[in-house]
Amino acid sequence: MKWRNLVIAGLAGAVAGYAITKKQTEWLSPEKALKMLKEKANQNYNISGSWILVNREDTNVFGLPYTVYKGGFSHSSYGNAPIHYEFLIDAKTGTLLQLIEK
Repeated sequence: MKWRNLVIAGLAGAVAGYAITKKQTEWLSPEKALKMLKEKANQNYNISGSWILVNREDTNVFGLPYTVYKGGFSHSSYGNAPIHYEFLIDAKTGTLLQLIEK
């Protein structure tokens, strides 16, 4: 194998490793996290309004540390008063960690 091919292969591996590492440490935007939640929640709730805080917070959920977005939404059904929910979403994966009726 020529040295040139070895150097090119090494550089390609380093670039791929850097890209994968960078992708794993990126945060979801709050808008994308809210959109993901609403897509799932619309299967069981009739969402009439929603909000999300744009700043991430470090918190513990069930004793485990997470960086989260806080937000909420209103669920309304015909003839009934709206029910308000607050949630915590993992800022890296978009996983719903907590949903509380208020």
